Amino acid sequence: MTPVPDPAAPAFRFQVQPEFHEVPLGIGQDEDTFDERLRQFARDYWGEREDLEPLRALTAAMYGANAERLVEGGAVYNALGVFPVGGGRDGSGPPERISRATLTVSVRELGNPDPHLTAAGIAETLDKAAGNGEAGEVQPVSLPAGPAVVHIAGSRAVWDLPEAAAPDADDEREQYFVRIEVWLPFPRDDRLLLLCLSTPDVQDLFHYQAVLADIAHTITFGDAEEPAPSLTTTSSASPFSSY
Repeated sequence: MTPVPDPAAPAFRFQVQPEFHEVPLGIGQDEDTFDERLRQFARDYWGEREDLEPLRALTAAMYGANAERLVEGGAVYNALGVFPVGGGRDGSGPPERISRATLTVSVRELGNPDPHLTAAGIAETLDKAAGNGEAGEVQPVSLPAGPAVVHIAGSRAVWDLPEAAAPDADDEREQYFVRIEVWLPFPRDDRLLLLCLSTPDVQDLFHYQAVLADIAHTITFGDAEEPAPSLTTTSSASPFSSY
């Protein structure tokens, strides 16, 4: 169970698959505690080999800088997902490859006279953005926690390569990403919950749609101590069909 770490924010809970590894954001922590959590995350990521200390230090610094940017944007949870792909359903064989994704959960201020009207407005706005040339697919859905909107979009990142680093390669390298979002208005507050899952492994789109759909089904609002609904992973090719 993952509660909101900011006690001033309206309470909500959700569950994530064990393949997700939480990245520290430092919310409500002093600087020393935050730095230590970042160092522990880097140790978990790279292991304890002495020769990997420069990579651990770089990882901690990079995620620390990114955490500041995310928190400024309203993020309350960030995690790195590492999913084995292939190798047999029962896990008897080694995975064929490893797929990675990043999950970010944010809370944003938004006028919300009624969750159904707000969700409809979000869907219309995202549809108009797609009509203006921004690639994406928008689908209103109904979650146990209320009306929501699913948005799926792709993007391309291009960067220049120094000639010394790749003398026989093209001057540019590109990377494609797919982003899946769930926009969910709070039931009684002028706020919006945004779940965003991003991955460079675009071939695993259906898998990650199912992953995020499962997480979205566990969201609960309020201060009740009851656990969020249990999470079960599915590999359905149409993960939102049950909505």
